[in-house]
Amino acid sequence: MKTYYIPLFFIFILLSCNTKQNQQISDADSLNFVKDTIHTNRVKKIFYNVPSPIEMSTVIQRSGALFRSDILCSYKNVEKYTSISKQAIMLGVYGADLSYVRLFEQIQLAINYLSSIKKLCDVIDIPQEQGSLAIQRMEKNIENKDSLLQIISETYASTDSYLKDNGRGNTATFVILGGWIESLFIATQIAEFDNPSNKEIIDRIGEQKYSLNNMIELIKAYPEDKELQSYLPSLEDLKKLYEEVNIEYIKGDVKTDPQKKLTTIYSVAKVDIKKETFEKIKTFAKQIRTNLIKY
Repeated sequence: MKTYYIPLFFIFILLSCNTKQNQQISDADSLNFVKDTIHTNRVKKIFYNVPSPIEMSTVIQRSGALFRSDILCSYKNVEKYTSISKQAIMLGVYGADLSYVRLFEQIQLAINYLSSIKKLCDVIDIPQEQGSLAIQRMEKNIENKDSLLQIISETYASTDSYLKDNGRGNTATFVILGGWIESLFIATQIAEFDNPSNKEIIDRIGEQKYSLNNMIELIKAYPEDKELQSYLPSLEDLKKLYEEVNIEYIKGDVKTDPQKKLTTIYSVAKVDIKKETFEKIKTFAKQIRTNLIKY
């Protein structure tokens, strides 16, 4: 049984838009509404196929995977990223790394990554509500794994919403790209294809086929951003590798817990991925990630 955990606030934030009541909607407003809707759908689909940090925690624990500090991007390098695009990418990367280290109870490392994330929020000019206040909440919940991971998810959603609503959708896309690639990189590094207990992780990696498609379309929505477009060829090549992955979904019930503000979608996914294909994806994900985190 496959389960996706989607916080209701996340859906509300992504679906929110500025509406004008009792006013005639201009052609420009209509066009912006359509663009916002397309952006919302793409972002939602990217995250729909990404297991929540809490779910991934359970999967990793069941797999018996050991913590590997060598695969992380050093938090000490935060000052070396000087362009807004790279800083946005690293905000996504460090967010993924923070989730990973907290899964393995690496408290001091989590604090170090929080510090780097705060610096990036400041230089990218993310307001207090989405930036420093969210980080203060993380610091207060550093000992509570599930609460911290939930706050990380909220912060990603809030940051994306703020940047998009303020005409900085391309910057938000850099953040999403950094977080998604880093998550894929970590998963492929810790998974051992021939280890039966790693099957759930392998399946999650295979399911990123759909997230990748939406990631590509999201980047294409900003043709004027040449640096963002420069990542397209590599993602397109990765997409070709994912064409060898076959997925069959059998959808089940959808249940909502209003008290926890949590929607659970039950479905069974049959993922068919060969070892050769997995190894290719693993190698290529590492190449993309290496290029992504260059100073």
